[in-house]
Amino acid sequence: MRILIAEDELLERKAMKKFIQDNFRDMEVVGEAVNGRKAIELAKELRPDIIFMDIKMPGINGLEAIEKIHVMWPKTKFILVSAYDTFDYAKQAMQFGIKDYILKPGKKEEIISALYRLKKEILHEAKMEEEKRQSERLLNESFIRKLMKQPIPTDAFELQSQLYPQMKSGYFFVITFDNRREEKLIAEIIGKHVEDSFIVYKENNVFTVGVFVNDEVKKAGQLLVARKLQLELGDEVFIGIGHITDSLENFSTSYREAYAASFQLKTEKKCNYGFPQEDDQQHQNIVSRIVQEIEKGKREDAITIFKENELHFTMVDKENLYIAIQTMLTKKNISIAKVSISTLQSNEDWLIYINICCNKVIEYYQSKQSMTIAKEYIMAHYGEAISLEDIAELVSLSPNYFSNLFKEEFGETYIEFLTKIRMERAKELIGENIYSLKEISFMVGYKNPNYFSRVFKRYYHASPKHFQDSIFEK
Repeated sequence: MRILIAEDELLERKAMKKFIQDNFRDMEVVGEAVNGRKAIELAKELRPDIIFMDIKMPGINGLEAIEKIHVMWPKTKFILVSAYDTFDYAKQAMQFGIKDYILKPGKKEEIISALYRLKKEILHEAKMEEEKRQSERLLNESFIRKLMKQPIPTDAFELQSQLYPQMKSGYFFVITFDNRREEKLIAEIIGKHVEDSFIVYKENNVFTVGVFVNDEVKKAGQLLVARKLQLELGDEVFIGIGHITDSLENFSTSYREAYAASFQLKTEKKCNYGFPQEDDQQHQNIVSRIVQEIEKGKREDAITIFKENELHFTMVDKENLYIAIQTMLTKKNISIAKVSISTLQSNEDWLIYINICCNKVIEYYQSKQSMTIAKEYIMAHYGEAISLEDIAELVSLSPNYFSNLFKEEFGETYIEFLTKIRMERAKELIGENIYSLKEISFMVGYKNPNYFSRVFKRYYHASPKHFQDSIFEK
């Protein structure tokens, strides 16, 4: 902890400094002020955590100094020191959140107690601030990852209104290097040249920068920022720029443009920054055809198209193909572990990758069909004792894999779904007033009426009997 002592009496000042040095190893007296004006100057220069402030000092008094310091550094803590036990002073001090007031000569116990209390408060505030920063960092990382996807997830709009409510437009930079760079250093450099809000996301030594603009930005402004960044980052950097968009749905397009431009620049090594070159329409069509065949699960057709054109594919074409495939898989919530663009070094690697993607798509459609079969079986047999293992065996899947697929497909677990069906049917049967509650319990799959009653109450917040009574009282 950094402490400033503001006291016009030399002996009082030195005594307080020695007392702090002798009793607190984790506290340092970083400055001494002989009056209020000097206290303000030193507070601005040294930014102490705690200030011992004498109220009565020549010129600017202690309360006036506190008011000015509080404007500059509202988190600074103050301990008022005075020879006068005056309520008016304490009342004025309270408006700045000051709770510690020591009368001269201060008792050791009072000083120690005040410092420990403020230390605890400062550490707690620091912890809360760090948790807030961590939370904001995670939210920002989630937001930029969502903007890179196509189509953009619906919750990205909620994040945008929470994080950047004034945003009118935006765009992407994608920065690649020939050597490793620290994310924190890159963020600091970007902050010097980008006036708008931005997020930096690093993956595989590629830095993706989302820029969120509150006012107007033009293409020339983007190029100027990229030029400044390139000059500071060096000749080993390649900065791809995506076009500006005023629609959140089109941010992924700006990202893909920036990504493609960055790798075009790195491949050709003619310039270090710029927008993507106009793509050859024929190559675009080839990429689209390959992705379409993969999406259908037709591995032979996809591989044939790739082989027919592999000699004409540039690195940029392959980058575009990889992005298009990943976008398609992401839309279907299909993931392929340990496969990134950097692992696809040869055409043979690409053929293996295309084959894996087709297999995953085929599994995806089979899983969809399996989930339909499982749902129809549950709807028809909810009154029987059917376990997760029984349904998994029915569709020839392991229980764990089936459970994950079921939750992904229907948004709820197998047990939650089965319970919902049973409770809805029980509610209907109670309303028909034909069967007893015990009979209804057995009809919806519960052999223990007491357990059925507990589940029903948990689901509808009323026991079956009370629910039945409430219907027929109306």
